[in-house]
Amino acid sequence: MANSGELEIPPKLKAVRPYLLLARDHDKRDPVVAFFCRHYAMETALALDKQDKSPDNKIFLSGLMDRLEKSKEDLRSDEILSNELASQAHVETCASKIFVYADNEDRAGRFHKAMLKSFYKSGLLFDVMQTFGELSEDLQKTRKYAKWKVTYITGCQKRGETPHAGPLDEEGEEGAMAPGNISFPVPPAGSSGASSFPPPAARQPPPGPSTQQPDPAYPPVNQNLIPPGMHAPPTTPEQPGMYQGGIPGPQPTPPSIDGQTSNKGYPKLSTDDFTKAQKYCKYAGSSLQYDDIPTAVDYLEKALRLLKTGKE
Repeated sequence: MANSGELEIPPKLKAVRPYLLLARDHDKRDPVVAFFCRHYAMETALALDKQDKSPDNKIFLSGLMDRLEKSKEDLRSDEILSNELASQAHVETCASKIFVYADNEDRAGRFHKAMLKSFYKSGLLFDVMQTFGELSEDLQKTRKYAKWKVTYITGCQKRGETPHAGPLDEEGEEGAMAPGNISFPVPPAGSSGASSFPPPAARQPPPGPSTQQPDPAYPPVNQNLIPPGMHAPPTTPEQPGMYQGGIPGPQPTPPSIDGQTSNKGYPKLSTDDFTKAQKYCKYAGSSLQYDDIPTAVDYLEKALRLLKTGKE
């Protein structure tokens, strides 16, 4: 199936487009960051799909899930991905570096396309960080500031005005709107290789997209693409029926059924068949986290059919 960058995003899921474009930007330079951008896009899409399901949504979600599974397999040997603290520190460092660059340029009065795009990207990456839990107060302030800066500078461009350099609140009082303290986290030394992600149910899901919408275009520079509501893009929980929030460690190789008398009466399954059955069960579990019983039943029936008949 085509990857998420090639799939057509259904109109009802257009809120995920900025995160998928950000993932594509990082595919080569930082595959781990790209993975979590798509993971967050998937969480957002699942929450939106739960509100208004459609066949197009399901096709898109399936394609995005396949892309994530492939990325996870490609990154299997990367210790960062197998450790939650290391993953969180890595994404936070990336977001902070991009923000600091934009903030320094802004404070120096150097207003240009790269600076504006960097504010925009850092705001999206701080959204993505909610995959790991609620943001700290400083990160929440920094995210709000980055998104407000995009709105403010873009507004100045539309009006033909010169933006004020550095912190400035929306009413014009200098210093009232300011970022939080930025620090660069140190990844934990020596990942264990096993995932330290807590069960999805133990996490606090971020606010749903019903009250926050991101601008559908990316990047929104000099194209009248950032509306006044830009400072409040969506943050969402995991999508039903597609993927679990935790990033599991390497999956054990399914055992061969040769010589196992317990499997008498059932078809001989290949390793791929076992893997597909496991994925269907995982999708069902993810659906139940959102009380989506029909989708969970659908995936469980697919798993049973494959195990009983050897066919999908």
